[in-house]
Amino acid sequence: MRRTVWPVAGLIVGAVAGGAWGWFGAGGYEANDSAIGTAFLCGLAGLLLGAVACRVAEWRDRSGRPRSPRG
Repeated sequence: MRRTVWPVAGLIVGAVAGGAWGWFGAGGYEANDSAIGTAFLCGLAGLLLGAVACRVAEWRDRSGRPRSPRG
């Protein structure tokens, strides 16, 4: 997987997880509002984590540090 896909994948995974958490965690009371808001915030967190992972991977490649044997 290319590193430019990581932020988008983080956004999608975060939004889906946040939507499910908001929907099922609301207990039936305004579940739509809860799911939308939580999906938005978790999507932003996933986007940030994906961007940080991308940046760390780029830094690691440029610095010439040896990689682990697993790849």
